[in-house]
Amino acid sequence: MPLAVRITLLRQLTRVDLARFGPMLAEALITRSHQVKIRRSFVLRRTAAADEAATLYRRLVRDRPGRHEVGLARALVAQGSVPDDRTMTSALEQGWEAVGYVEDTTDREGLVVLAAAHLMMANLLAPTAAQDALPLAERARATWLRCAPFGLRERTGLARSLTVLGDCRAELDAPAEALAAREEAVEIFRRLPGWARLRYMPARLLAVTGLVESLSADRRWAQALTLAATAREDLTLWARWEPLRARPTLGRLLLVIAVCHAELGEPEAAVTTAEEAVAQARWLAEHDPVRYRDWLVAALRTLAGVLHTAGRYEEAVWTADEARAVQGD
Repeated sequence: MPLAVRITLLRQLTRVDLARFGPMLAEALITRSHQVKIRRSFVLRRTAAADEAATLYRRLVRDRPGRHEVGLARALVAQGSVPDDRTMTSALEQGWEAVGYVEDTTDREGLVVLAAAHLMMANLLAPTAAQDALPLAERARATWLRCAPFGLRERTGLARSLTVLGDCRAELDAPAEALAAREEAVEIFRRLPGWARLRYMPARLLAVTGLVESLSADRRWAQALTLAATAREDLTLWARWEPLRARPTLGRLLLVIAVCHAELGEPEAAVTTAEEAVAQARWLAEHDPVRYRDWLVAALRTLAGVLHTAGRYEEAVWTADEARAVQGD
């Protein structure tokens, strides 16, 4: 039965018997909040589904305390995970509330929700506050490891936690630890069945991009380029139908590829790739200047550097001037 039809039927049944059908409706709504694609036109649907699930579980908890707290925690994580326009503060509050319901659990489902809550908050904090995200990512990894036996959900959750862990350690100048975490994450994704690798493509490509960065930082440029080749193709294809979701990762990968080409004595390839990264950054900055202006500045500076290496000094100066102008806006 299609999920939309199931939700419609369950809404009608819940009006008759909340205790019996309410949990089924709430879980269907949580599933919907995860399934709808991450495009601006779909965000309202995701938000509405997660909000309805949380409201429903709050009623169930109020009516029958001690029976539905894990479900409420799961709904709160779904609420905090929707990429809408709420503040980070409100999403973190939802995450901490979820943790409060399951932090002492030994039940497997409770542990899964606990790990997911820590991972959600680590993901939110990692781009701007790696020192705060790191302990949350470590807790998420430790909790996933307690969720044996491992199924697909647990393996991908562990891999995603390792990806965030690697990003945080790289940001905090621990390159060896970052490399180890990222290698482990990519290996987990590599061992998934083909259909699962496709299903979790965004998380997999994010993990691969992180590993490419670590390999480049370790001066293993040829190995980084080899790993990046397939990921670049996948990200380019993905960006055609979900640009807001794919272009940040694609731009990040292209910058590393450009640096690798430059270090391997391939200046023209470096320039071409850096120009493509700048194009991605320009598009993102036009759509969300507050969030992506710094990305554009970083891409322009990288392009200026590789232009200088290629002997195109006048273009390098122009590009560096543009980077300063964008930063000063």
